[in-house]
Amino acid sequence: MTERSRPFHLAVMIGAATTAYAVSLAGVTALQSEADQALIARRSPSEEAAARLGDGHDRLETDVERASRAYAASAVRYDELTATLESLEATLERYAGRVEAVTGAARALPERVSLPTVTRTITRTTSKPRVTASTGASGG
Repeated sequence: MTERSRPFHLAVMIGAATTAYAVSLAGVTALQSEADQALIARRSPSEEAAARLGDGHDRLETDVERASRAYAASAVRYDELTATLESLEATLERYAGRVEAVTGAARALPERVSLPTVTRTITRTTSKPRVTASTGASGG
């Protein structure tokens, strides 16, 4: 029988092609990794700026919410004050009516009033009054 020769050269060629493919794939991966690292380095400041912008936005949102609550509380106090002032105004109008009535009555009075003269008399008693009293307790 004759020995068949095996095609080792095909296996070597497939192995060499696979090795070349693996080496080229590793080179492309290394290049892509370097490009990605450069992109990350370039975007790092913008990411930091975006983070700072986000923090500023959060602080601003907190300030707006606080101002909104303060405004709402002020509006409630303003409404209460408006009701109080309306009540005070009505009271002052009633008081002004009374003052006007008193002023009119005061104008109706004469400018001068003659008062009657008062005379004083002082009476002095020189003797003591006579007192008769008994308690009746001791037979007296």
